[in-house]
Amino acid sequence: MSGKLVYRDSDAWGELQVIDDGERRLLNFGTDTEQSCILRHDPAQLQYEYTRAMLLPLLYSPPPRRTLLLGLGAGSLASCLHRYCREMKISAVELRPAVIDVAYRYFGLPQGKKLQVFADDALHWLEQQPASKAHLILSDLYGASDADPAQLNGDFLQLCLKHLHNDGWLVINCWQSHRRLPEWREALQQQFGFLAECTTQAGNWVIFARRSAPADSNNQLKNRQREWLQKTALNLPLSRLQTWQA
Repeated sequence: MSGKLVYRDSDAWGELQVIDDGERRLLNFGTDTEQSCILRHDPAQLQYEYTRAMLLPLLYSPPPRRTLLLGLGAGSLASCLHRYCREMKISAVELRPAVIDVAYRYFGLPQGKKLQVFADDALHWLEQQPASKAHLILSDLYGASDADPAQLNGDFLQLCLKHLHNDGWLVINCWQSHRRLPEWREALQQQFGFLAECTTQAGNWVIFARRSAPADSNNQLKNRQREWLQKTALNLPLSRLQTWQA
């Protein structure tokens, strides 16, 4: 995205840039890879297909009441959930304090009791915190240009299970190239009884994992998708969700 550089800083993990074109605001980490993008007049309106895909568990019953975000970025997922899921309590873990500061200062991240933000390494936080039993865990751990390898192993999955409600969802944003990692696929199949996936045109591979299969019918999901679209103007890509084929 072309635009005006409105903020630049660096920390122990690298550079941060905020770019503004008047309508949209972009966060990147010093590369051409976009980390987050918002509409300035409506930060809760998700701009990337993969972020909309990550919210597909909201169509299932019962709706999540406690959500854990691993990786905050500019906070677009947190802002969306904060606005449209009014009964939901949200916790977010972000490695870089400077990113948290940028999310509040430049991307309209909401403040209040509904949203708690922790500056910590996600794996360390999962290890040290008591089991939270989240109904929804959204993992979007990325560096400047690629997914954090920490979220692509069995130890990470076990830690997430510790914090996941019995009927909860773990959602992980990866690249489609990660589908070729047999040990990663095997680890997922060993830990979870139900797996699904959603690919995007931009190359994301979003994984959905549960201990057991949900009971919702296709008609129920389609009806809730329409209701969500009417409520939020966000079209969750239900048609792209596919049950995992081993």
